[in-house]
Amino acid sequence: MKRIVIGAVLLALCGATTSAQSGSSARDEVLAAQKHFYDVYRTCNEQEMAGLVTDDLLYVFSVGFMHKGKAEFLKSLEGQNCGWDVLQVDVTDVRIHGDTAVLVGNFRYKGKNSPAVEAKLLAMQVFVKRNGRWLFAANTTTEAIPLGGSLKLK
Repeated sequence: MKRIVIGAVLLALCGATTSAQSGSSARDEVLAAQKHFYDVYRTCNEQEMAGLVTDDLLYVFSVGFMHKGKAEFLKSLEGQNCGWDVLQVDVTDVRIHGDTAVLVGNFRYKGKNSPAVEAKLLAMQVFVKRNGRWLFAANTTTEAIPLGGSLKLK
């Protein structure tokens, strides 16, 4: 009986280790996909970006507009308005739910030839795993309000 209990405990520990390793691996994979997304976004490379996002992408900006779908998002990469010195989300939390990952972090950006943005912005992003790759599916960015703080309306 003692051997059975010890065997069951060892199996449970092995299963927990495997689960933790796969969770860590998924976390590392999605963080790498998110970093790559912003590296490509910063350069406005439409062709490469097309392989990094879902067809039904939703990208909501803190100022109230959004891109609906891959085509609209890729079109936004055209022209002189694209190009960034800084464009990234410093991820503070990652939640993996099967083939879906939710990332939360502090959003920072600075356009080329423009002043740095002073607003404190919070981003929440969704990635989905399709055919073994993590694809960018959704983003929403909002002004971060300190706990106990409030928005100042003009």
